[in-house]
Amino acid sequence: MPDDVTITNLTNREREVLSLLGTGLPNRRIARTLRISERTVKAHVHSIQDKLGVESRLQAALLAIFNHEELCPQKG
Repeated sequence: MPDDVTITNLTNREREVLSLLGTGLPNRRIARTLRISERTVKAHVHSIQDKLGVESRLQAALLAIFNHEELCPQKG
């Protein structure tokens, strides 16, 4: 991942998709969870990979795990 790119560059929806990628869910389950089409999930995953400069879904999922606190800040 390039030094100047972080998950803060993602849209809210991309952050939601990335968070679910980090749990290992397939596109179909992500789509159902977020109530969007599987095609839209695929588009978000592609955009996430481009913005984060990663080559695979697995790399994006690992970034989600390593940045869990930023993706899912504790409320309260």
